Amino acid sequence: MKPGTSGTSGAARKKGTTALDLDVYVPHHLTVIANRWSRGSSRIYLKRFGIGVNEWRIISMIAVEPGVTAQRAGLVTSVDKGIVSRAVKEMEAQGLVTATQDDGDARKTSLILTAKGYDLHDRVVAVALEREKRLLEGLSPNEVRHLARLLARIRENLPAVNARVFEQEEAKAKAKRPK
Repeated sequence: MKPGTSGTSGAARKKGTTALDLDVYVPHHLTVIANRWSRGSSRIYLKRFGIGVNEWRIISMIAVEPGVTAQRAGLVTSVDKGIVSRAVKEMEAQGLVTATQDDGDARKTSLILTAKGYDLHDRVVAVALEREKRLLEGLSPNEVRHLARLLARIRENLPAVNARVFEQEEAKAKAKRPK
């Protein structure tokens, strides 16, 4: 049976409809890779370091950009602001992060790793880089750079893709409203 097929004859399928070919449907590959990577990361990081993948994303963002606001850390890492808020409070309680409210804007909180936070970061990043090495095994350095460039270009398209869907849904809703 070909991947992406259900194993049925398709007799219930409406004429003119198309099934996805999951072998070449890029969002399928991205989703499977991201989900399996995140689940594996979360299990490993919880077991070895006592943090989940969301905490790791925030810690790694703070290491890249010390003093980053909680809002920006969530935006860059695609972690929901509620999750960021809870994670920051927990990491503060663990002594990993210092959060300082902006004097001019109480909604802005700058995040800094403590010495304990940097120590944890350094231990987790070693595992993360080893996992990445295993993920990319068989690809040449040029292929890895090319893949990263292609993924960055795809990511740049997301705002336009999501905006179009929203605009289409809005147009359909307007068309259904009584005049």
